[in-house]
Amino acid sequence: MASRQGGTHKKSVDRRQVILDAAARRFAEFGFETTTVRQIADDVNILSGSLYHHFATKEEMLGEIVRGAVLDQRERAQRIAASRLDAETKFVTLIREELSALAERIEAYAIIFNERKFFRRSPDFLYLIKARKEAFEAWRAVLEQGVEEGLFHAGIDSYLTISTIMRMLNTGADWYRHEDGSPLDAMAEYSLEALTDFYTGFALRSVRSAGRAGEPIPAAMRQA
Repeated sequence: MASRQGGTHKKSVDRRQVILDAAARRFAEFGFETTTVRQIADDVNILSGSLYHHFATKEEMLGEIVRGAVLDQRERAQRIAASRLDAETKFVTLIREELSALAERIEAYAIIFNERKFFRRSPDFLYLIKARKEAFEAWRAVLEQGVEEGLFHAGIDSYLTISTIMRMLNTGADWYRHEDGSPLDAMAEYSLEALTDFYTGFALRSVRSAGRAGEPIPAAMRQA
């Protein structure tokens, strides 16, 4: 009996994950509010009513998809910012780890980015807004440290710099994962490491103090 119950539980867990994967694809491509429960159910070949045995609402599915990603994003940024290394090494590590996470969980992070207006007006997702703000503050602390150390120029606009970098990384990760095969899409020629190197150098040159643009790019933190 115990073995049978264990098998039933695993099947239920697996079914929940299949539903979440389908919902994530729908939310990322078409938007949360546009997607219907019936569409998600059709994608996994179950009746809409059966889907409610696993999730009470569409919002619950959304929360399951984005919660881990946004909390990981905050923890990652705060951990790197709190390290004892110089600001350039922290900055490089932030970019490298962020792009790696985006490429690995592209649907979740695409939803977090695309649905930011929905999250701001939904009380159930205040934790997400708070976590995003705390991650932003960690990035800003690294930029401010770099200015104090003389590594970054004093005229940095933290909001525009961080927002631009995050948009760039989101776009790069999406491009890397979803190359459309068009003649103008050359992503097949690039590895994720090559893409990371480019974005790291591009971003670092934009914040470095005068005369330091051509200096070597530091290696990222190990086991950050």
